[in-house]
Amino acid sequence: MASVQETSHPITDELKHVIVAEALKKRIRHRERCRISQARYRNKQHKFETDIQVAVSKLKREIEVLEAKCKGSSRFPETPTMWTIAAEYLRHFSYYVASPAMLQSKVSNFLHHIMAPDVLVGSRFGVEEQLNSWKLFALCFDDIQVEVKAMNTPNSDTLVAPTMINVTITSNTLRRAFPHLNSDGCGGTKGGSWSPLATKMLDQTLAMHGSVVFGWDNATDKVVRVQFQADLMTPMIKLLGNLSDVSYVFEKARVTPDCKFA
Repeated sequence: MASVQETSHPITDELKHVIVAEALKKRIRHRERCRISQARYRNKQHKFETDIQVAVSKLKREIEVLEAKCKGSSRFPETPTMWTIAAEYLRHFSYYVASPAMLQSKVSNFLHHIMAPDVLVGSRFGVEEQLNSWKLFALCFDDIQVEVKAMNTPNSDTLVAPTMINVTITSNTLRRAFPHLNSDGCGGTKGGSWSPLATKMLDQTLAMHGSVVFGWDNATDKVVRVQFQADLMTPMIKLLGNLSDVSYVFEKARVTPDCKFA
């Protein structure tokens, strides 16, 4: 016991001060790290909120521009002509496919204004069929750009407007229009994998020559017939490189080679 007491080293006041000082330093460093971490989080949160505000402001400006365009294009002359109605129809189509949800009500009112209730749209009847075909087009493609090349009247009640339409194929296009290109046969809704053809098509831009034919009733100044077609076959052949693959792509597709939706 005596030997143990002789070799023991009691903690001096100086050593105590050193230990306490070191503990305080560690606590201060910990607090500083927490402060820096919290500051970084606040900065990230502030940047996130600022980015959202900027995006919302940009979207509001885009909405205002689109609404102004749509409002301006809805001012018809007292006596509308086939030419003015066709031009407004194509302009509204361009606006609608860019923002279908936002312009649904305005475009619906426009179509009911210019069309006969029993208007023939392709092989179906009614204004709602026209709106539905526009909706399907907007849902299936992205980055849609419509260019009217000309307008001509082969007779007094028919107007033909040749067009050039550029579209981008997205995953939504594959899922809605070409679901059979996925191994589950349902556009990937059951967890399948996409075929090499689908992968080759994804994110590609297609340029389609087409036309819109308007039938006009001079007695009512209403559109009584609309025939839309766009050549989806030619750019698809150019993209895929052979008729065999193109034939397979369209075999069970929900869109036809002349760009009509099932």
